[in-house]
Amino acid sequence: MKKNKNGNCQIGEVTQKIELHRCIPWQEWMFLLRLMKRLAIGFSLSIFLIVKGHAQDSLGYYLELAAQNNPAIKASYLEYSAALQKVPQAASLPDPQLQLGYFLKPMELLGGNQIANIQLMQMFPWFGTLRAAKDEASKMAIARFENFRNTRNELFFQVKAAFYKIYQTKKEIAVAEKNLKILKTLEQLALIKFGRGSVGSAGSSGSAMSSPVASVSAGNTTGMNSNSMGSQVTMGSSSMSVASTTLPMQSAESMGSSMNAANKGRLVDLLRVQIEINTLENQIALLRDQLTTDKVSFNRLLNRPPQTDMFTGDTLIETPVPDNLLSLSDSLVNHPMVRMQEAEAQANDAKLIMVTRMGYPMIGAGVNYMLIQPRENNTSMMNGNDMIMPMVSVTLPIYRKKYKAMQQEAIMLREAAIARARETLNNLQLSFQQSLQNLYDASRRINLYKKQAQLADKSVQLLITSFSVSGADFEEVLRMQQQLLDYEFRLIEAVVDKNMATASLIYLTGIE
Repeated sequence: MKKNKNGNCQIGEVTQKIELHRCIPWQEWMFLLRLMKRLAIGFSLSIFLIVKGHAQDSLGYYLELAAQNNPAIKASYLEYSAALQKVPQAASLPDPQLQLGYFLKPMELLGGNQIANIQLMQMFPWFGTLRAAKDEASKMAIARFENFRNTRNELFFQVKAAFYKIYQTKKEIAVAEKNLKILKTLEQLALIKFGRGSVGSAGSSGSAMSSPVASVSAGNTTGMNSNSMGSQVTMGSSSMSVASTTLPMQSAESMGSSMNAANKGRLVDLLRVQIEINTLENQIALLRDQLTTDKVSFNRLLNRPPQTDMFTGDTLIETPVPDNLLSLSDSLVNHPMVRMQEAEAQANDAKLIMVTRMGYPMIGAGVNYMLIQPRENNTSMMNGNDMIMPMVSVTLPIYRKKYKAMQQEAIMLREAAIARARETLNNLQLSFQQSLQNLYDASRRINLYKKQAQLADKSVQLLITSFSVSGADFEEVLRMQQQLLDYEFRLIEAVVDKNMATASLIYLTGIE
């Protein structure tokens, strides 16, 4: 096959017999390649966006969202911004005073008639007063900033706590649903055991009670696979729903009068597992209601609609704990609450300097301008010349009680701030030790409940296998199954407690 100058294929001698056949030009091949490349890029981009979207549904993403949308954070930051605006106010001089007076009837003077008087005066506080006032306003702004940092850190801690609570509730629902399936498997096993025993006793004694029991057991004889060496029992399909396996109370009482001891025991096993199923179903419903409430609490922190869904993942990643954990207690002095109290103490110290210097005289400098109209028959050289008079004024702070009271107020507020900083540091040290204890305790409980849950799971599987073969120890199966559920719940709680303790340590030490 040959190609022409345009690159199109020419039909040879062999292909001339096939009129509808033609080869694809190379331009079309290039177009197809480019199209496939674009489709591949688009598919990769879609996968990337999906993965990125799931990656955003993480704790870090929610923390960033809370910092942007939470009203408390916005209010605290606005308070800090407002405190910054007080710094130029405190460093400014008092407003100058301008006085203007006009004589309705000109006042006769030696140099003419005065018709108006203009006076301008600027007061200056004592040296260093404005600097101390600016220092006080700056320290109060720092205090508001530390309060903003504490509000942000506290919000992050609350978001983490709400996130972990939702994760715990979701995992508890999943564990409860898994155990509910196991209990329903046990219910089917108990029903089969009870049905076989009832049919056997009815066939030997000719009792009329065989008909209802046989109808119960007929739909559950398929799909049971028991392995004595293994540890798992698999139930197949069943034509009977779970609700239909519950025996009426009157029929159970009527059966009980004609049953032997073995069949009564099997019926008791069936009723016991149904009691456990009802209890677990009620617990799952309670957990689902709790999950709805937890979501409302979480979305409140993010300022989102109450029923907005969120993603926690199947596995809670444990927050890494710094190696120098014990030495972090020294950083408690840098906690925002401690630094806020220290900034307030420094602000009151600057206020003490300011009010002390406010008790000194204020000096004013100004000018007085008198407008003079010339008078007839006045031969004075100053006739009609305006007068300019420089002026100096001084305040006399003779009422000393208010200044002394202002000084005592500043001293008491400074000492109160120092005392609050000391009390806050003591509480932080106690909270740090409690969080450290909770961290160690949670780590121990995680290791313990992992082992206990594994052993309990093996025990349950062995007991189910034994019960499916011999029909014995059903009460022990239920007890061990309940213990396994308790261990799994406690393991989830321990993992959440460890992350909560780590989050508490991060909040207390101020680690970013």
